[in-house]
Amino acid sequence: MSKRANAGEMRTLIRIVQRTETVNDNGFPEESWVNVYGEGRYVRCKWVNSHGSEVFSSDRYLERRTATATLRYSALAADTSFVVFLKGNDEPWEIVNADNVEGRNQWLELSLVQKVPAR
Repeated sequence: MSKRANAGEMRTLIRIVQRTETVNDNGFPEESWVNVYGEGRYVRCKWVNSHGSEVFSSDRYLERRTATATLRYSALAADTSFVVFLKGNDEPWEIVNADNVEGRNQWLELSLVQKVPAR
């Protein structure tokens, strides 16, 4: 059975950005974010957080949260060097895997991880 999302399930807004590094006037590197869909544009997706001990990994200083985002296929977003931000949240989610479901160019499933300081 193929992975997909119904229109009513695609209620989470995300922006997919590419990290670019430039050098400022003083010679120091600066990091900036460029939205792959255009400035101020968001994409709807089905967002599912992963739960359970099998997906939990931590060490002393870092905890990892995992999630899966299913969205309509776009070649603009099918790159694992990009970062995802939820609308209204400035904490980045790194794309671990971008899966073109069944190679049909209909759905794109992003496996995401967020690194946060452990409590």
